[in-house]
Amino acid sequence: MAARLTALASPAIALISLVVPAQAADFSGLVDIGGGRKLYLECSGIGAPTVVLISGKGNGAADWSEILDPTAPEHNADYDAVAWGEGKLLKSDSAVFPMVSRFTRVCAYDRPDVRLDGPDRSSSVAQPHPVDQAADDLHRLLAAAGEPGPYVLVPHSYGGLIATLFARTWPDQVAGLVMVDAATPLIRDVASAEAVAKWDAANRKSDPAAPEAVMLIDAYARIDAAPPLGKLPAVVLSSDKPWQPPSAPKPPNPAGGVTFADWQASEKLLATSLKAKFVPSTNSGHNIYAYSPRIVVDAIREVVDAVRKGGTSLAP
Repeated sequence: MAARLTALASPAIALISLVVPAQAADFSGLVDIGGGRKLYLECSGIGAPTVVLISGKGNGAADWSEILDPTAPEHNADYDAVAWGEGKLLKSDSAVFPMVSRFTRVCAYDRPDVRLDGPDRSSSVAQPHPVDQAADDLHRLLAAAGEPGPYVLVPHSYGGLIATLFARTWPDQVAGLVMVDAATPLIRDVASAEAVAKWDAANRKSDPAAPEAVMLIDAYARIDAAPPLGKLPAVVLSSDKPWQPPSAPKPPNPAGGVTFADWQASEKLLATSLKAKFVPSTNSGHNIYAYSPRIVVDAIREVVDAVRKGGTSLAP
């Protein structure tokens, strides 16, 4: 969304996941990934596997440390009020990043052109950018920062495409997935080609207020061309608050192409394709981590526990 839008796992993973540095320091700052470029990264906590939080289009590390004010009336709205800029977001110890840091190592980062203020903006790149560039950036970032895998990847929205390509490209470095209302090429199975083309065109646009732009159809093709994903413990979390108020008129040809019903159907297909635990009732809009951080944290803990036990799937 535009708005606040492999090989089988081997027993070696279980052994690797138990190799934990004696002391892992908290870190926040710019990391040189080569080629004259730097990316902002923050990591906290001790333990393995390391959880890597991958934000959606136009968003960065800060998102994972914020929640929707628990007293905000937007929690009771029958649509995704946060996506419309409503509701107060607060930095909180109950947010996903600080909560996960209590039981394992966790990292979050800024892709290029997602931070609009502050001194730690990641090096800019041409927009729209291809998903393989984003996946390679993440791979180089984790290596340069000395954050060892295998990782549990936790992507939101567009981050789902990055995580999927990362897991297919470097399968030995990914031990689990928690897909947070994540984008998937399976949207093509439920939406028309025309709708997907409009969706792609809308997300390719870059402007000063929202510089990051992405290439969806190109991303689907790159994922199609990558090796298949193997067995991993995985959870798929789906939003259940529609993008627009139910009372709003339903345009016959939505400007963005893809509809909320299309999106929900693609999330169900994603869970099936991953043989993942599916959580469709989250009482959340697209930004599940802001609405219902506990649901996201519990899913991450479940996958982390499975990885530590050497599991390749979650019990139904």
